[in-house]
Amino acid sequence: MTDNRGMQQAQFPSQAFPAYPRLSVNKPDGWVELAAVGLPLALAAEVPAGAFRPNVLVTLTRHGADFQVEHAVKDLNKRLKALTRFREEERVTDHAHGGDRIRVRGRFAGARGEVVRQDVSVVVINRGHVYDVVEITGTCSLASGDNRETEIRSVIDSLVVTCDE
Repeated sequence: MTDNRGMQQAQFPSQAFPAYPRLSVNKPDGWVELAAVGLPLALAAEVPAGAFRPNVLVTLTRHGADFQVEHAVKDLNKRLKALTRFREEERVTDHAHGGDRIRVRGRFAGARGEVVRQDVSVVVINRGHVYDVVEITGTCSLASGDNRETEIRSVIDSLVVTCDE
């Protein structure tokens, strides 16, 4: 595109600057959208006041051409290690959503002394000039019961990442 002074314009989105991926997840009955938290997607279960609120949070970050999957793994490991008494129960690496994915499931000691379960899935998508990192994290208290854990896994598994070409 050229303006009236003969200068070219750079724009977003464009081939040089691809649009951010579109993200969607299934929302279980009894869960609400948390639009005010400032994340691309966030859901939480409706629970009685004072109870741990199971939630699923989705973040999206963009990195330069020198980014590597190992950087995302190192960052995730650092954040999990910082959780009080984090115990990893499962780690899987595979390919999903058009990129390399790492999934980690574990538990840690929550602020109120309860045991908290956390499932994290990180996808690194090569977009040519940049890498998009989509992270979806589900958290619930073990006191919430297996039903919440199943709901969280269902939401995480329902993630759809759509990248425009």
